[in-house]
Amino acid sequence: MTKRNTDLLSNRDMYVKYANVVEIARNAKIEIKHYGGTNCVTYHGKNLVDGRHLFKILSATPNVKGIEKFVGIIHELSHVLFQSPFNGSRNLIADVWKCKDERYQLFHNAFNVIEDQRIESQMGKIYLKHAGRFNKTTKKLGTLMRDDVLKDNPVNMLLAIRFQRGDDIKHMKDYDVYEKALKDVLLTDKYGGLRVLVSLKPYIDKWLDDKESKIEENKNNLSKESKEENKILNNDTQDTRWRYQSERKEDTGDDRHDLPDDVKELSTKDEIEAKIKESKKNGENDVSDIFTSLRDDGDNKKLPKNIRLVNRPECPVDTDYKISNGLSKLFRTIMMRNNDFIDNDGDEVDVESYIERVISGTDIGKCRVNQKISHGVSIVLSIDGSHSMDGIKIKTARKLVSTIFESIKGIDNVDVKANVWGGSIEGWTGINEINNISDIKNITTDTKDGHSYFSTPIHMGLEYSATMLKHMKGSKKMMIIITDGYPNHYNAGFHLSWKTYSVACKKSLVKAKNVTPNIMCIVVQDDSEYSGNPVKTLFKGSKLMHVHNMEGASEKVIKQFKHMIMSNLVR
Repeated sequence: MTKRNTDLLSNRDMYVKYANVVEIARNAKIEIKHYGGTNCVTYHGKNLVDGRHLFKILSATPNVKGIEKFVGIIHELSHVLFQSPFNGSRNLIADVWKCKDERYQLFHNAFNVIEDQRIESQMGKIYLKHAGRFNKTTKKLGTLMRDDVLKDNPVNMLLAIRFQRGDDIKHMKDYDVYEKALKDVLLTDKYGGLRVLVSLKPYIDKWLDDKESKIEENKNNLSKESKEENKILNNDTQDTRWRYQSERKEDTGDDRHDLPDDVKELSTKDEIEAKIKESKKNGENDVSDIFTSLRDDGDNKKLPKNIRLVNRPECPVDTDYKISNGLSKLFRTIMMRNNDFIDNDGDEVDVESYIERVISGTDIGKCRVNQKISHGVSIVLSIDGSHSMDGIKIKTARKLVSTIFESIKGIDNVDVKANVWGGSIEGWTGINEINNISDIKNITTDTKDGHSYFSTPIHMGLEYSATMLKHMKGSKKMMIIITDGYPNHYNAGFHLSWKTYSVACKKSLVKAKNVTPNIMCIVVQDDSEYSGNPVKTLFKGSKLMHVHNMEGASEKVIKQFKHMIMSNLVR
C-alpha cells in the first residue's frame, strides 16, 4: 500500500476516520479531543435522538512518554469496540466484594491492566499491524519503568509482565500466577477480564492482608522503609506515564451496569477456568460480529417472514469421539497452504483499506485480509424439529451435530452451523440457530415460548438456512436438510394442501439454490411412508436420500460432510 498523502488526509482527520470505523461497529458517536496529560475514554450516555452511545476520547497533548499519539488513540478506541465493562468491575469490587479505599483502588488498578491486555489482543487480531504497534509500545514502556517498581505490588507485577520486562521480574513472588492471568485474558469476550480478576483475588487479598498487618505492627514507629511500603500499598508508586488510561474510565458497553451472575458466583478454580475458556470462545464470536458490522454492504441479514427465533430447553449432549477424532486427523492432513489477499471474507480488517473505501465510497466491504484458504467450506445442517422427531431421532441428530462440530475444532477454513425448525398452527415457524458447540444442547423439539411447533414447514428450513449460508465465510457452501415427515404447513389455523403449499416450497428452494447448488435432503421414513412423500417431487434434480432411521441419516451426513471437505480442501 502506498504511503498516505497527509496533504489530502491529515493525521487528525485519519484519527477521526478510524473512530468512524468503530462507530459503525458499535452504534456509537465518538469525539476526539487533543489536550491534557493522559489518554482516556469516557462514556456520556445515549443520544436521545438516534440512540447512539456517546464517547469522548482525550488524547494526551503533548504525548505521554513512550506512547505515540496514534497508538494511544487506537487503544482507547479498542475499549469502545470491545466494550470494556468498567461499571461491571466497580460493581464487582465495591458491591460484591465490599472493597473500600486502598483495597478498592488496588483491585480497580489491577483490572485496568488486565483489561488493557484483553482489548489490545482483540484489536491486534482484528486490525492489521496493530498487534505489532502494541507490542513495540509495551516493550518501550517496559524500558521506561523505574527499577523501584519491581516489587511485589500486584499492580506493578502485572504492569512489568505486560510491559515485557523480561528475566528481571521472574523472581517475584507469584510471578507465574500473574503471568498466567495475562495470558488467560487474551482474546476473551467483554467479561473475560472480570473472570480473570476473580482468579487473582486470593493472591491480591493475601498481599493486602500481609501489608496491612505489617503496617499495623509499625504504625507507632514508621521507619523510612515502612513509609515506602505504605506508599506501595496506597499505589503512590504508580507513574501515570506507564499507563494508557487514567482512572476516569467509564463503561463502554451497551449493558453499562451489567455484571453477569456467573462472575459474582465464581468460587472454585475449576469453575473459573471453565468460564475463562468460555470467554475465549465468545471472544471469537465477538470478532465475527464486528466483521459483519463493518462490511456495511447493504446486505444485512434479515429474517424471512413468519419466523420466530425461539429458545429451546437444554438436553444432554453426546458425541461420537471416535468419528470426530478420525475426521479431524484427516482434515488436518489435507489442509492447503494459507494465502493472504484482500477480499470480503478475511479474518483481519485492513483498516487502511477500509478507510480508503470509506473516503472513496466504493466497495466498502472489501477490506479484510484473508489468511485462510480461498476456497473454504461452509455447511449448514437444517434439522426438522417437529413433534414426530421427538425421542431417539432428535437425540441422534444432536449427537450428529456435536460430532461434526468436534471434528472441525482448530480447522479455521471450515465453518459449520445448524438450525432446528418446526411450524405452529398459526403459521409461525419457530427456529433456533446452532452457531457453536455450546448451542448444541438446544437441539430439541420443545420450546419455551408456550407455542407448539409440531408441523414440518420445510420451505422455511430452506429459506432460513440459505440466509445463514449467505453470511458464512466459505466460497464453497452446502446445505443438508434432515426431516422425518411430509412437508406441511398451516396458515391462521388452516392446513394448506400440498398443491398450494408446494408453490411456497419451490420458491424457497429457488432462493436457496441462488446461494448454493449443493443442497441435500435426507428423509428418515419407512418405505411405505416414503413412497407417497411429495418431497420427492420437490427435490427432483437435487440430491435426495432416503434412510430408514436416524442412525442411517447420520452415516449419510458424515459421508457427505467428509466428501465436501476433502474435495474442497485437497492440495
